[in-house]
Amino acid sequence: MIAETAGRNGEWELAWKRWVLQSARTWDDLAGIIQLINISEIDHDHMLFTQYALDLNLIIYALNNQEASFENLYKGDEIFQRLLDYAKIHFEHEEVIMEEMRSPLMEAHLEQHAIFMKMIVDHYKEFKQGRLHVVSGLKLSILDWWVNHINGIDYDTFVVRNSLSGKGAQ
Repeated sequence: MIAETAGRNGEWELAWKRWVLQSARTWDDLAGIIQLINISEIDHDHMLFTQYALDLNLIIYALNNQEASFENLYKGDEIFQRLLDYAKIHFEHEEVIMEEMRSPLMEAHLEQHAIFMKMIVDHYKEFKQGRLHVVSGLKLSILDWWVNHINGIDYDTFVVRNSLSGKGAQ
């Protein structure tokens, strides 16, 4: 009975998280499910990138209301460019901090960054080829990956490892 209840609780947690990710419109909507790293620059980067990902709502809204226009396509292109540019800047920033920390998780962390960048690039290519439907699934994909990354390897790299080494977060 306990295992069954735990299983159901896990399912409900996953369902709740997906609902929050799908319905989110602002950082505040997601702040309760994203752990802080307690390194102000990284936490700020996480907040900004999350808001940029939420900007996909503008395109999703336009497509759902059949408002296909060049203006909306340009907005979509700008959003993708912003996501790519900011992810690159953020990941480079994290890499510098990991090098300074001599993080043993750096290689695995960088592999995750490469996977994420490829995911965005692949979806961007599809968008540019006129496959506008990719935007709807992309928001959930990006936010799901992003939240799991922050709460997983970012937290382990910058909070747990720092506390174990006695360096503490900055």
